[in-house]
Amino acid sequence: MSIGSKSFLLLLAAGLSAGTLSLGCGGPKAVRGSDVAGLDDEAMGTGLDRRDLQLMLHENMESLQNSALVKRWEGENRPAVAVLQMRNDTSEHIDSVLNALITEVETSLVNAGHVRVISRDSQPEMIAEVEKQQSDAFDASTVSRLGNQVGVRYFVTGRVYNADERQSGERRVQYFLFMRVLDVETGDILWQNSAAVTKAIVK
Repeated sequence: MSIGSKSFLLLLAAGLSAGTLSLGCGGPKAVRGSDVAGLDDEAMGTGLDRRDLQLMLHENMESLQNSALVKRWEGENRPAVAVLQMRNDTSEHIDSVLNALITEVETSLVNAGHVRVISRDSQPEMIAEVEKQQSDAFDASTVSRLGNQVGVRYFVTGRVYNADERQSGERRVQYFLFMRVLDVETGDILWQNSAAVTKAIVK
């Protein structure tokens, strides 16, 4: 190798090393929530994120645990319950997060010990058919028929929706997680609750 070639390679190596150091010192880097205090609590924008949903879910599940329905369940020797898909009535792309939310609802119900939770995986086709019926007003006869086929006494349902306000360059978005429990035999709503979080961009 010629002296000129060696000099070029040395200069190239030095340049790459300097660039790496520069990126390491001043460029963006990946971090975990545990690395930066409060990172998981900071809002990255007005979009709905997993923490928002968890806060609303916690409020709703706390309401359910303190409701008269739980006392009814305690007298029924752990009746069977199925958790349906949460309907997304926002413009947010949160379907994957809502799927994870179902698991969190099921986990909360299982750990409370008042009911037996029928997994969606055990009756996927029947559960999917029930979910197709979801609307603001369930058809009681359809709910009863499908519920009996799935083998549950109660359905837990819910939806996420929002209200968006803009004025003078500022924006406020309120998100709501509405949940309720239906009696399969009658179609009656036995419990319902709505929790909200507010996100904003202010000057």
